[in-house]
Amino acid sequence: MGYTLSVPVADLYDEFLALERPRVSAQGFTSLSGLTRRMLAWFDAEELDVCTLAITDAVRYQAWLSEHETAPGATIATGTMHNYLKTARRFFDFLVATERRATNPFRALRFPRLGEHISRNVLSEAQMGCLLRELAAFDAPAIWYERERRYRVHVLAEFLYATGLRIAEACSLTPADLDLGHRLVRLREGKGGKPRAAFLTAYAASVMETYLARGRAAIMRGFVRLRGDTLFGADKARVAAVVNGELSRVCLALGLPVITSHGFRHSLGTHLLRAGCDMRHIQVILGHEALGTTQIYTHVDKDDLRRILDAYHPRQWSPRAGIAGAP
Repeated sequence: MGYTLSVPVADLYDEFLALERPRVSAQGFTSLSGLTRRMLAWFDAEELDVCTLAITDAVRYQAWLSEHETAPGATIATGTMHNYLKTARRFFDFLVATERRATNPFRALRFPRLGEHISRNVLSEAQMGCLLRELAAFDAPAIWYERERRYRVHVLAEFLYATGLRIAEACSLTPADLDLGHRLVRLREGKGGKPRAAFLTAYAASVMETYLARGRAAIMRGFVRLRGDTLFGADKARVAAVVNGELSRVCLALGLPVITSHGFRHSLGTHLLRAGCDMRHIQVILGHEALGTTQIYTHVDKDDLRRILDAYHPRQWSPRAGIAGAP
């Protein structure tokens, strides 16, 4: 399905985005515009008028989302489905507010339940150490462009794991946003459009100092970059593609679970909690507006509970002594 819109729908799309642009961050606007266009393209393809469609049509759209395959055998994640439905609800609120509709059919839908578990996009402390050591050996590949790519991912990995920033937030930074003397990162517009500060570890600050002094210029030489003023020289989509591709290769080669760029943020939150860091400090480090969002890191899965039980229960099995605690 293409994303070209009919003229009347394209006009509504432009009007909606013009109204929403001042209300969201640059990152949020990019996401909102893409989700809205894809949603409207589906209604266009189904020959449904957004100003008159019924709740049954909204239910059909939700059903299509739940069944749609982004790749063979891969359906849309529940969180992504929520984003699509929230976008639809927002757009139809706009239609009601501008008196194009009397009601919003998406206000009557029940969204699928989101699980309250931490993402599997996480490495243990030992696994993370193994991954970062491998990335730090960026001079190992025989081909120059592979060395350059590995170095770029090494820098980003240390930066993301130290700061807990989202990849889109990191890609919005400029060199002027870093105060390496104080190990401070000034994020002018984070999620929700709010500024905040992030912090670097001593090692990450050293990596960034070398990157700014020599590495960045070497990576960007000879290329015309639309985002050449930014710290990493490209937009989120391009940087994420490079990072995620290299992470997949390295993780598979090391026999580690494959993570994406967002895995550094999830892993940081998990590792800080395990080390005894106060929940409210983790909240500030990760830039969560609500403490409830941070508390997801307190959830442990059943495999963790089984390992804890096997390790600490007084009647665990011992090969030499039989069953501990047995009469």
